[in-house]
Amino acid sequence: MKFIFKYIFICVLLGHAGHIVAQNSGDRLYSQGLELQKKQTVQSQKSAIVKFQSAKKLYDSATKKKQCDDAIAVSNNIIKTINTNKNARGSSQNVKTAELKTSVLELSKEKLQLDCERRSVTVNITTTESEWSITPITNDDGEAFISVNQHQERKNFEIVCPANSSTRRRSQSIEVKAGDLKKILVIEQSGKPTILSVEKTVVEFSSKGGSKSIEVYSNSDSREEGNNNRNWKVVSKPDWINVIGEELKEKGFFGKLGDKAKGLVKKNSASADDPSVVTSVMKLVVASKGKKEPSRSGEIVISSENQQATIIVQQN
Repeated sequence: MKFIFKYIFICVLLGHAGHIVAQNSGDRLYSQGLELQKKQTVQSQKSAIVKFQSAKKLYDSATKKKQCDDAIAVSNNIIKTINTNKNARGSSQNVKTAELKTSVLELSKEKLQLDCERRSVTVNITTTESEWSITPITNDDGEAFISVNQHQERKNFEIVCPANSSTRRRSQSIEVKAGDLKKILVIEQSGKPTILSVEKTVVEFSSKGGSKSIEVYSNSDSREEGNNNRNWKVVSKPDWINVIGEELKEKGFFGKLGDKAKGLVKKNSASADDPSVVTSVMKLVVASKGKKEPSRSGEIVISSENQQATIIVQQN
């Protein structure tokens, strides 16, 4: 009997000793995990997790096991944070590298709208390239009226646009290049003011009707195709009046003197002073009416580009 009790006592003692050894091994593994966890690298955190998992298997206390789970969660969060920061640094570096490699070409003006007078305009250029160039582009019709002066050191260029002697709006473009980049600057210039006047603003006819001619003065560079190539057109007129335009003819020096002598251009001094004014003839053909019919009056409105003139026709 004494032997049996002694055997049981020894087994209990050995079991308790084994339990103590297991707990001590768990504590040792847990401590090793904490030391590894202090190193802020992905590999050290993974090694720490292995230590915590081994310690958890040795522990029989729920509190100890939860302690291992909490430590494992901390290491996983550290790994996640390290990876996030790494990706962020990589993205930032890529953005900075891309920015360094990106070329820039900007102009202080990309479109100019000028009046008909001679103008000079300076355009500033912003570029990351050390060299840049400007080239005026000739229009499809061969027209090229602007000139440019490049100032490489000051990073700007001057556009010189001469006065537009035509009544037509005109445009031309400039190509600016820096490395592989290109910008197009468009210059638009309005035409000089259009002049339009007539020899007479009131023309009278008898009941028999007939035809009379008056002169039209205009400096317009436009031409009305299919209308005898005149630089004006009829906008409106009464049905009983027919308007026939004759060929354009430019007044020479003596012709202008003759007009002045006849008083044809007194009402429009601009017509007399502007050598670009062209004189054309407008023939008015008025139908006859019965003598007992009442007198009638009508307006003929003509236009040349953005200008209009009115002739009043009266038939007694």
